[in-house]
Order: sequence, then C-alpha cells, then structure tokens
Amino acid sequence: MTVVPQIRTWDVPQDARPACPATLRPLTEVPALTPDELDAAVRRAAAAQRGTWPVDARRRQTLLWRWAEVLGEHTEELVHALVAESGKPVREARTEVAGAVEALRYNAGLARAVGGRAGTLPDGSEAHLVREPVGVSAFIVPWNWPLLLLFRDLAPALAAGVTALVKPAPQTTPVTRRALELGREAGVGDDLVQLVVGDGLVGNALVTHPLVRAVAFTGSTGVGAAIRGAAAPDMTRTLLELGGKASMVVFEDADVEKAAETAARASVITSGQMCMACTRFLVQRSVFERARDRVVDVLRGLRVGDPAEEKTDMGPLISASALDRFSGYVDLARSSGRLLTGGERVSPDELRGHFVTPAAVTDVPLDSPLVQDDIFGPLLTLETFDDEDGAVEAANATPYGLAAAVWTGNGPRSLRMARALQAGTVWVNGYNRSYPEMPSGGYGSSGLGRTRGVEGLEQFTEIKHVHFSGEEE
Repeated sequence: MTVVPQIRTWDVPQDARPACPATLRPLTEVPALTPDELDAAVRRAAAAQRGTWPVDARRRQTLLWRWAEVLGEHTEELVHALVAESGKPVREARTEVAGAVEALRYNAGLARAVGGRAGTLPDGSEAHLVREPVGVSAFIVPWNWPLLLLFRDLAPALAAGVTALVKPAPQTTPVTRRALELGREAGVGDDLVQLVVGDGLVGNALVTHPLVRAVAFTGSTGVGAAIRGAAAPDMTRTLLELGGKASMVVFEDADVEKAAETAARASVITSGQMCMACTRFLVQRSVFERARDRVVDVLRGLRVGDPAEEKTDMGPLISASALDRFSGYVDLARSSGRLLTGGERVSPDELRGHFVTPAAVTDVPLDSPLVQDDIFGPLLTLETFDDEDGAVEAANATPYGLAAAVWTGNGPRSLRMARALQAGTVWVNGYNRSYPEMPSGGYGSSGLGRTRGVEGLEQFTEIKHVHFSGEEE
C-alpha cells in the first residue's frame, strides 16, 4: 500500500531563490511582510470595506473599466515580464494579458447589476433578498497564469464590493506588483487592493486572520485542502480551483487528425503546467493508431526554445525541482509503459534553462500514477476504449474533474457524453475555450465553487433576507 504524506505546508517546494526558468538569471526578490505589517494591511482593507466602496456601484464600474484600459496600454511591458518570470512563450503571454483585460471589462459591466429580488406575500408583507459583499477577501495566486487567474477572481470580487489582499507566487511577484500599480494609476485606492508578499507563514496568517472573510486560491489540491482546513475555524469562505487531469475523448466518427493535433498542442500549454492542460487522450480503438501517429508527429514538430521568440511553441519548466519531478514520471513511463516520444532534458549547451521535450506514452494501466496524478508537465497518456460506456468509465476514473472534451460527429452522442463526463467544463469538438461570461470550476478534487460569469461574482456576496411586515401581522 502506498502512503501519501499529509501536506503541511502552504506552498509547493520552491528553489532557494526564484530565477528566470529560461536563462536561470535570478529574479527580483521582494521582502516578505512581517506579521505586524500583514495585520495592518488587513485592517486597512477592513476599514475600506466599511466605507463607500461596497455601495458605490458606479465608482466600481468606472475604476474597473479604467483599470482594463491602463492594463491594455501596458500590454507589451506585462508580456515581457510574464515571459521572463514564468517562462511562457510570448504568444501565450499576450493571450494572458488580453484575458486579464477582458475579465476587468466584463465585470465592470456587472458592477451595476448586483441585485436581489423582492416579492409581496398574501398578508401584504414584503420580502426582499439583498446581496451584500462578503467582506475582506484574500487572493492567493499561482505563477503559471498570474495575471489572468488574478483578475479572473479579483475583478468579480471588486465588482461585488469587496476589498482585497493579493498574495502572488514568489516567481511572479514583480509582474503582479506592476499590475496592481497600474490599478493605482487607474484610480483604485491603496486600501482597496493591496499586495501581500511572503512565504507560507504569511499565507497562513492571511488565511487565518479573523477579518478575512473569503479566500480565493488556485493551485494544488493538497495545498487547497490545507487552506480550507485552516479557514474552517472562523467559517471563512474558501473558493478553490485545484488540480486537474483533463481527458479528451475521441470517437471514430470525429475529425481524428484535428483532434489529435489539438490534444498534442493542448498538452504543452504553459509546458503542461496548467490545470486545464490536456493530459489524457482517449481514442476509440478502431482509429487509435491513426490518432497516435498524428500526436507523435505534432509533438515532434513543436518548437521548444526561447520563450521570447515568436516561433516558440513551448518554453521551460518553472524550476529545477519541477524538472526533477517531471523526469521521475518520464522514468516511470519508460519502465511501465511505452514512451512514444519526448521526455528528454534539453542539453544546457543548447538551452540553459529547465527545458524538456514534450512526451507521449501509451500502454499504461488505468491505475498508473501517469494516469492518476496531476503531473504538471508536458506528458500525454494515450489510451483506448471500445464504446461510450468504456469511454465514460475511463474518463471519470481519476479523482479530478476540472475539464474534459469529447470529439464526435454524432450530435446526440455529444450531448450524452457531455452530461456523463464528471467535469466542470466540457468542450465539444474543441479545447481550452474559456471566457468571462461562462463559469468554470471543478468536481471532486479539482475544487470548490465557480469562477467567472455571474456565478463568479455571486461567490463574493452574502444574501440577506429583509422582511417588511404587512397590516395583518
């Protein structure tokens, strides 16, 4: 029996000092807050929460829209920082900044639509349901999509009227700080959104502070569970988007070649270091060989290299520890399955940073860690199924349920499969389409709550029932 150690730290292990994952040059370090400084920041946010911000919807709308404009005006500056700090390709970085801008714009529109409902009862009394901001909220943001994931959660929270404390990952603290500075330029007050910098001790103090009423966290399932437990004594609301193990299910009546190319490219988004990356490619047995060969061709044709170059498809892994972890899974693929391509460390003579080639493996059992674990690296498992029941059983066989996809030319089958797959988002004949209007989130070990959409805003509100007595009472 394998014993999994209980996670007792807030953050996954980091290297001693953050460095550019492509060049290994040290990144700027930002001093951590002391306990007294953190407490003062939370109290400033609480004081602002008692001010006019929660009730001045027009002001919230104006400032969010202006922040979007300022962020967009500094796109190339932010893109350059994202490439240097996270190692993501420049084209992906532009997509990230554009997504952050859209999150602000969409939620600016929602800021003046936060409402409730009212009804008249038979005795002449009236019942009103009112939505009010949940209160001071903390946002703990990962390094892989630091701007998009921040504004995905922060923008609706601000639209709802909360005040915020933002704790970024060490690697991407500078770009996060710059984005918040641009908020100041847009007119967002110092006490409305504050940067909180530090290690796990600072994170612990933030989550357990009695004046913090909600915590939004994106990251690993183990850390999310620890945060939920720490927040529980004060009944602090936790909104968690956690690990993923996304499957793409492809039937023989689909465009198999297009599906295979899509799966291959989706497996290397952010070098596979993304919770919605495609990690499992499930193909109907009759067309498996054709799909397998296309995946291998696409992966071998991807350009791994300098993330600052426009032609680069995949950059480095984030750190030396991430590289070692990924290499361990590749060794397992070689020993327990059939490694079809990739998985090699790129020689430092060619690329100095934490570079690997994207990998694909087949002939692995369903209970293998290669299938079950959130590897967080560019490794795609290729698996077969015979019919719909087999596809559903295999796709739902992990504890995760963040995203999935089904490819078929049969309309009724696409609907059946979309309903049967246990995931918060299911794409049909496509992959990785997310936008501010539609909520996303996970089943099972992939988290709690939903982000984006009207639902994302409502997560940061409390519902109050106000009753006005009628004449007959």
